[in-house]
Amino acid sequence: MSAQPPLLSSPLPHRPVSRILKAVVLVPLALAAGYVFLSLTLLSSHTDGFFAWRMSPVTATLLGAAYGGSCAMLALAACTDSWVKVRVAVFASSLFMLLMLGALLLGRGEMHLRGGALVGFLSAWIWLGVHLLAPLVGLVGLGAQWRIRGALPPRPPRLPWWVSAPMAVNGTALALAGAVLYVDPAPAARRWPWQAGQLDVRVIGAWCLVFGVALLLSRQEAELRRVRGGMAALVCTGGFGLLGLVRYADRVHWASPGAWLVVLVLCSLLGLGLSGVGISALLDPPEITPAPPSAPVVRPA
Repeated sequence: MSAQPPLLSSPLPHRPVSRILKAVVLVPLALAAGYVFLSLTLLSSHTDGFFAWRMSPVTATLLGAAYGGSCAMLALAACTDSWVKVRVAVFASSLFMLLMLGALLLGRGEMHLRGGALVGFLSAWIWLGVHLLAPLVGLVGLGAQWRIRGALPPRPPRLPWWVSAPMAVNGTALALAGAVLYVDPAPAARRWPWQAGQLDVRVIGAWCLVFGVALLLSRQEAELRRVRGGMAALVCTGGFGLLGLVRYADRVHWASPGAWLVVLVLCSLLGLGLSGVGISALLDPPEITPAPPSAPVVRPA
């Protein structure tokens, strides 16, 4: 009697998001970003007493806006089951955590690590400790994701130039500007349109660099539906940032070109985010749910 022939393997389903990645990275980061957003937005004039370092209310509300956008992106990613729809968010968040850790280590002299108000002192050490631990936790989550098998859906046709060109131009400009601010914040801090220290400027540079890289990666994805979380982050950051500038307009030196450059950046983020959300349904092909695998076929003996 001949041996039973092997069964044909059925196609792999699309690669899902690891539950471990969600549990140790996406959900905790979303909650932490939401907490920082509320703290810096509601208490932006009191960072000397409750936050890890003292900053201008203008800086506080802008950083709060960036964390608010990050919270929206990570919350949407935590509710998503497809890896291709969260990988840009995961990479951008991982990059920011590393940049933030570097900024804190380089600017530790400006932090409340040596005393001051009790809440600020504790916040500084907790802030530093969390960012020291984050890369290790991130490696655990990414390692778990690496072990998840599954097929990647095919890329759709490339985005039209009038969509990809603004993403490429703005992404490149933000990434380059952010890199300059991060590497050498001292000259910019001396000419900043409001009171800002080198740590403030370096953190703002980190956010600009991350947003720029995320835009370039989003363009590479070629499907706006995959990066709607990132588009939501741009909308929240740009919108809340502009509201923050209006709220503390009396603290901004509006005769400085840098002030209007900040306004231009925030408007660009808001416009790109709204455009990405609005036209994604028009440009992206309808999402097709893969059919369940058919019964295995047995070859005749």
